[in-house]
Amino acid sequence: MKLKNIISIILTVFIFAGLTGCGKTKTADNTASAGCGDDYVLKIGEAQGALCHAPLQMAMELGYLDEEGVNWERVDFGKGDIQSALGAGTIDAGFGLVGKFIQPIENGLNMVITSGMHTGCTKILVRADSGINSIADLKGKTIGVSSLAGSEAVTAKRALYAEGINISADSSEVNFVVYGTNDQPIALLNGAVDAIASPDPVASTSEAEYGFVTLLDTAVTEPYASEYCCVSFVSAEVAEEHPLVAAAFTRGVLKASAWVSEHPKETAQKQIESKYVSGDADFNASVLSSYKFIPSVQGGYDALVNVSKDLQKIGVLKAATNIDEMIERSFAFFDDVPDSYTPSGEKVASSNTAADCCS
Repeated sequence: MKLKNIISIILTVFIFAGLTGCGKTKTADNTASAGCGDDYVLKIGEAQGALCHAPLQMAMELGYLDEEGVNWERVDFGKGDIQSALGAGTIDAGFGLVGKFIQPIENGLNMVITSGMHTGCTKILVRADSGINSIADLKGKTIGVSSLAGSEAVTAKRALYAEGINISADSSEVNFVVYGTNDQPIALLNGAVDAIASPDPVASTSEAEYGFVTLLDTAVTEPYASEYCCVSFVSAEVAEEHPLVAAAFTRGVLKASAWVSEHPKETAQKQIESKYVSGDADFNASVLSSYKFIPSVQGGYDALVNVSKDLQKIGVLKAATNIDEMIERSFAFFDDVPDSYTPSGEKVASSNTAADCCS
């Protein structure tokens, strides 16, 4: 073969490698690397007990991040909250409920949301003998939440506001009290609270075990069922300084979420085997099946917009905050990330995935 032909082939290979983004490569010690000259180790935050974090967990466990060439490590941030872990630099990527992130973002949290993962996973429950039959009946009542600024509290406040109930800090017509998530069912049983706003799997488990009545289920109650509740994120530093890694991470969790949609039983079993969650695999699978694991980048953006605007209306966000500017700095679209993937791994264009998912 002539020398000029050899040189042409070599150049073609290098050009192709540059165009394909973060493909999977291997380092000398056989660990996955993000390639593209970026060997940044992505610190992914994950805590035990998060059933709905299945897409992130499966992205790590089933090799979706490795296939995208992400060099990563899992970081268990313990009993602290994920926002504090991100702000402290303990983690720089993860997964969580969009509602609890928005006020910290307003206050300067260095978070960039990259996609919507699924709907569902929060319920407002009451005792069957409570006489409370609707969200409107919660006026003058006490609701147990895990945090006054948490996503479950945000969901409850949005629902109460929609019913015309005052939830302002100085003259609220509902009393919110804090109980640990695992303590909430007992507080409801004992009458310490009139209702609880709780995440799965605790919500669905206590509903089945104690016969609680569901007033609101974000998996089925509109408009929440048409809105992505959980999102993927990276730190602002990663998004700016390592965009190829951020994009590869997003592709990995999008693919994993699409896989979960068709494999809830396998997902639930793997979650238990890998000690992400406890409980009964069949029951957990039934809960996972109630969510819509049809991920969407646009859907994540839309959820951020909708929830942010609602929180400003009800006074959780400052009236002076420029919502458009806040969203602009806290969400990232990447050119090499499609809106979604099918369970078989095919790309889905960014036309109307969110609407198709949740309508």
